[in-house]
Amino acid sequence: MVHIWLPADTHRRLLEALPIWSPAHKPLTDAAEMQYAVGVRRVSCRVSEAMALLQFTECLFPESAPLIRNAIRKARTAHSPRSHFVPPLPPDRGPRARDGRLQRPALRRLATVSLVVFAFQHLHWVERSRELLRRFL
Repeated sequence: MVHIWLPADTHRRLLEALPIWSPAHKPLTDAAEMQYAVGVRRVSCRVSEAMALLQFTECLFPESAPLIRNAIRKARTAHSPRSHFVPPLPPDRGPRARDGRLQRPALRRLATVSLVVFAFQHLHWVERSRELLRRFL
C-alpha cells in the first residue's frame, strides 16, 4: 500500500484532469483531508495505481511528480522482501580480524616472527661483509 501526501491544490488539479475510467481516479476521490494538516490529502492506493498516477502526473504536472515518486520508493523499501531478510552466516573460515580479513594461523605468525628475529641476528654479518667488499674493491 502506497500513501501519497498531496497538497489540496495538486489533489484538485489531478482529480479534474484525470479521466474517470483511470485506475488512479478512485484513490483520488477516496482521499480525505487530514485533520492535523489542513489542506493536505492522503491518497492510499496500490503500487500499480500509484505508478499510473505517477505517469499521468509526469506528463501534466511534472512539479508534483517527486511527491508521488518518493511515496512509491518508500513503499517499495518498506515492503521489500530484502528488508526483512537476514543473510546466512558465511561458512567458518577460521578466526577473523576486526576488519574482516582472515587472521593468520598461529604457526604462520610464529614463523614470520622467527624470520624477522633471525634476520636481525644476522644483519651484522651482512653489514660486515658489505664493509669488507667495499674495502677491497
